[in-house]
Amino acid sequence: MAELTINQLIKLIIGILVIVAVVWGVYYVFKNHVAVFISNVGGTGNSSFKFILSLI
Repeated sequence: MAELTINQLIKLIIGILVIVAVVWGVYYVFKNHVAVFISNVGGTGNSSFKFILSLI
């Protein structure tokens, strides 16, 4: 098995940070849009529907 060098570790850490930043950015941008879209889709009086929305 190949050993990890300092260069490879730095690239790996930067890659993981970039992936986390992209996922967080997509979540931050779309979190309000998805909740509004889902809340307009059905009856808002349903308690299970409110539970699902609270999970999002």
